[in-house]
Amino acid sequence: MSKLTLPTTTPEGGDTRASFLRKAGLGSAALVGSGALLGGPGTAFAGHEDSIPDVDILNYALTLEYLEATFYTQALGGSGTTGVPASKARFGRDMITDAKQLDRLAGDIRDHAYRHLRVIRNHEVTHVDFLRKALGDKAVGPCEFTFSAALRNARSFLSTAQVLENTGVMAYDGAIRYVDTGNFLQAGAQIATVEARHAAYLNLINSDSPFPDAFDEGKLPSEIISAVQATGFIVRCPPEVLALFGRLP
Repeated sequence: MSKLTLPTTTPEGGDTRASFLRKAGLGSAALVGSGALLGGPGTAFAGHEDSIPDVDILNYALTLEYLEATFYTQALGGSGTTGVPASKARFGRDMITDAKQLDRLAGDIRDHAYRHLRVIRNHEVTHVDFLRKALGDKAVGPCEFTFSAALRNARSFLSTAQVLENTGVMAYDGAIRYVDTGNFLQAGAQIATVEARHAAYLNLINSDSPFPDAFDEGKLPSEIISAVQATGFIVRCPPEVLALFGRLP
């Protein structure tokens, strides 16, 4: 596959999360960014029959982490990193503290929300750095992203953040079966559990259960990619990323 047609529209602010999930066909669970890991293909395949190089799964992870890190950096500001442009903050502490989602929360939880969200931002930037280092000169470049109405106000920011973090968990759980190298399986699990902690926190402050089910659901890379494309968050991607999307299960 040499070309993918990406939508150019973004869900309206208050409907960002619902529209995302509806278009993705993910029900009430939620969906992007994280990954599984690197190296050449192993001599045996762990949980799959496809000859998919670990490097492809790692670059899939990196592409999703670029998206998450850019989203948080645009929302909360930051110096960024390679592939994640620096940005001024759209939301300050008071704007987060006064968000409607936090009205029902106890004072300490509400007062600490801004700090915790900045920690999540830092984690996503660190994930980008880690994956790029692991890939070395095999790392793909970032797509160009636009978040538009998803960052229109604090309410839409928090709702979209919840979707992205739950998506990261689904992406990890669906992709890790294609990783054959033991060290990269472990690294993928270590990032996936952090994404799950992010998701639980975002669920809580958005009035959903932080641990809704006994098992998390995994989604195939192709399902995650289709859902992300449906959001309109991706404006364009480098040719090597489009080719990667076409190779993934």
